[in-house]
Amino acid sequence: MNLLIDDFISTTSGKVSLKTLLTSDTDYQLQYAFDEIQLAMLQLLGSLSTVVLKPTLDELKGYLKNGLTAEQYDLALSKIDLQWFDEGCFMRSAMPNKGKTHNAIISKLISGIESSGTTNASGLFSETVYVGVVCPDCTHVLNYNLHMNIKGDCFGASGATGIRGGGTISTLIAGKDVTTTILANTVAVDFFNNAREIKKPNNKLMWQEPMQGDIYYAHQIGLERGLFALAYHIDFPVLDESCLCDVCGHHSNQSIKDFLRLKYTGSYGSTKKGRDGNAQWWPHPYTPVTQKEEGTFPVCARDQHWHSWQNFSSYVISQGTDKSSSTPALIVSQYQKIAMGKVNLLIGGNIADQASITGRVYDLYAMPEHWDSNLERVTQVIDTGLDVKDKLVQALNKMFGAGYDKNFISGIKNTAVQQYISNAQKIVQELLLDVDRKDARVLRKEALGILKAEARNIYQALIRKYHADLPLFKALVKGEKVLRTLELEK
Repeated sequence: MNLLIDDFISTTSGKVSLKTLLTSDTDYQLQYAFDEIQLAMLQLLGSLSTVVLKPTLDELKGYLKNGLTAEQYDLALSKIDLQWFDEGCFMRSAMPNKGKTHNAIISKLISGIESSGTTNASGLFSETVYVGVVCPDCTHVLNYNLHMNIKGDCFGASGATGIRGGGTISTLIAGKDVTTTILANTVAVDFFNNAREIKKPNNKLMWQEPMQGDIYYAHQIGLERGLFALAYHIDFPVLDESCLCDVCGHHSNQSIKDFLRLKYTGSYGSTKKGRDGNAQWWPHPYTPVTQKEEGTFPVCARDQHWHSWQNFSSYVISQGTDKSSSTPALIVSQYQKIAMGKVNLLIGGNIADQASITGRVYDLYAMPEHWDSNLERVTQVIDTGLDVKDKLVQALNKMFGAGYDKNFISGIKNTAVQQYISNAQKIVQELLLDVDRKDARVLRKEALGILKAEARNIYQALIRKYHADLPLFKALVKGEKVLRTLELEK
């Protein structure tokens, strides 16, 4: 089976090829049992499309506007050495003779279930028994998910941090159908190279020319090489047993129940060793980044209370703070150059805290037509939500003067703040739908009114709850005045 020619992609209409998805008029729907695998497959297909088409920005705009024909796909395919995309070769480098190979059950490639000794570790789906066997076709997306999305710490000392870093958030363009989505997440070669200012990038695939040395320097990694960057030697023992795949739901004559891995010895710029060695972070096209004093870091979701609207600047606005500045994923910046009509932003990834994964984040943001020309209005909505949050925090801080244990007060405060953040999620998303129809001042006024009302409702509920506790009640009443100080003009 070859990933650029054959039918390996699971859809509700059966398995189809990349060519079929990109050139057919049929509205196929991907079929994978877990949302993180759906996301990983979209990443994988966008990366494969990039390797096949190698479009310029103008060519990509033409594909999105007019579609891609089978003849265009075949012409592009004729310029590629297909052997590197055969199933036994793709993203698999030969195991070295030295080094201990680690074996693990296949379910660990779904979510990166903790295998270290961390006590607060938990899986991302209900029971690990939900995945016990997969078909050979699904090993490719699972392998890709391991290398690009799963935090190396999830495998303890035997884990490796990939080119993107551990627990990294992905930002993808979600089109009207799968075909548009794949094309929208195809990277324009000229746009990427201009953004990176690389004249002669090395684009040889890593299983064609493996990485060498202790430090993997970002400036030596070209687009195609980086899209499929390896962190492990890996193999999937195939059993001649029929199965119903637990990932795609299709029948197969062969089964895979575990996998073998051995981490690479070198370090990418996504690790401390790599940063200290001046490797630099490789700007993966699907990854928003934060610039800090210590260097460049991919955006990650750090705890179970994380909500993407607070980090929206990292995805679209490119807005900084005192200690850092955010840069949208290159795929978002690229789409701003060729945007045509309404678009959705698909934001997803694993929440990573310490050495564990405690949840997943998947949000779909609907952005209106010409959203790239209305960033000021988008900023108004996000800033307003954050301003109200800050005032709520200031009001709640008055409770610390009531003479109670700090942990007790912190618990009350944190619960209230997280309730606001959670409730504001839907409010912010609905307001963003109006950024092309309302003046910035009108939009901010509307956002301020709705979000202040939400914060005050939460605060009033606390006042009622503690009305019989005089010290706490007086502190809350004093703090209530703070919520009234946030007005339209800043």
